Amino acid sequence: MDMDGDWPLPRPNTLIKVGRRLPGSALTGTSSIASTFSSLATPVIVDAVQRAKELATKSDAEGFHQLRISFRKLRALYWAYSPYLGEEVTAHATEEFRQLAEVAGGTRDWDIAGELLEVAKEKRASIELLVTAAREKRAQAVVHSQTVISGVDVEAFLNDVLLRAQTTLESRCNDLPIRAFAEERVRLAQRALKKRSRRAARSESVAEEELHDVRKAGKKLRYLLEFFQPVIKGEYGRKIKELASVQDKLGQFNDIAASEALIRSTTFNEVPPEVVLESLQWLEKQKCRRMRAASRRVRAMGG
Repeated sequence: MDMDGDWPLPRPNTLIKVGRRLPGSALTGTSSIASTFSSLATPVIVDAVQRAKELATKSDAEGFHQLRISFRKLRALYWAYSPYLGEEVTAHATEEFRQLAEVAGGTRDWDIAGELLEVAKEKRASIELLVTAAREKRAQAVVHSQTVISGVDVEAFLNDVLLRAQTTLESRCNDLPIRAFAEERVRLAQRALKKRSRRAARSESVAEEELHDVRKAGKKLRYLLEFFQPVIKGEYGRKIKELASVQDKLGQFNDIAASEALIRSTTFNEVPPEVVLESLQWLEKQKCRRMRAASRRVRAMGG
């Protein structure tokens, strides 16, 4: 990922105070599609804005991680409402959310890599040099994330995209009830997860990309179930827990794979190449082990 690339965010025309709830009704099966969108999106936006303000002066890795999750949830929500938002509006908003999520996640990525290298250091003391270098890269990532986030008026931007979406939905589906629509979008997300899981399960050797696709599809379904659980029929609490369990296994694999890719793509001027190679060899072994565990869960789900 090119963290230094330029990607201008749209400047807002209208600002809504985030602390105030947008017009909408309580979440029930008879609520309109339009009013339910604002009810679901507003709490996520409130959380994102608060975290963005805190991270302007703090370097809390968990804060950056939670901000990334907020943007991922917004991507899932915009996908859910895309039939009425339209392809162009959805694609534009979700791309902006994706880029902001990547910026927010830069610090967290180095934290994960650093934690893994600390474990590797217990086996190979020479990796200490790379551990120190990773701490420096983490500090640089903090500055970069804070600079980008501070340069974007996150509150104005999020309120603007929310207002635009709300206006569009009110003009297209203000009188349509949410329940049938929500159930259909959840079914589509379930179908996508099952398709990706079965594709991975049929492979003799599950590829990293296939696991990544399953992970993304599982996250989308989980977020949608969390959003729509109050308005759809059925008890999905157990399903959400199952998805969380699978995501945990896939997340452990992803941490290793992402850390390996991060170290491979980074230049460490003060670290001998053989030390970097040694760390990559250790990460490769750990990745294979976690990949087998993740593959077993995916095969079970696909079966």
